[in-house]
Amino acid sequence: MNRFRLLIFMVLVSLAVISCDDEIFGPRSLEGTWRVTENSDAFDPQYFEVGIEYYSGDDSRIIIGNFSNLDMVAEVTANVSGLNISIPSQTVQDSHNNNYRISGSGTAASNLRRINFTYRIDGDDFVALFEKQ
Repeated sequence: MNRFRLLIFMVLVSLAVISCDDEIFGPRSLEGTWRVTENSDAFDPQYFEVGIEYYSGDDSRIIIGNFSNLDMVAEVTANVSGLNISIPSQTVQDSHNNNYRISGSGTAASNLRRINFTYRIDGDDFVALFEKQ
């Protein structure tokens, strides 16, 4: 009887883990709000939040809102391939009509809860850690 209970318990735990994996690793798993710690030699460290969403019908492209704490109007587009994220060179405009030239790349952790980014904005280099909330 104890073995049967142990077997039932293990099956239930396995099902719970599998359902959590589907939530973490499922389609559009980068979507959501992320806490960011950003560092640069040119500026003081910044702590802020960004929002990530996918392009409609395209799981290989994301939009990052409030990139580098510029404001929610300043959206950066990026390409996703597996755990790799590339930010092609682009000009982004904030709500004050300031233009910023941005490019870079990032790598997501295997659990898709952290992303390490390196990027360049108008000639200044940045490193940032995104952590999913």
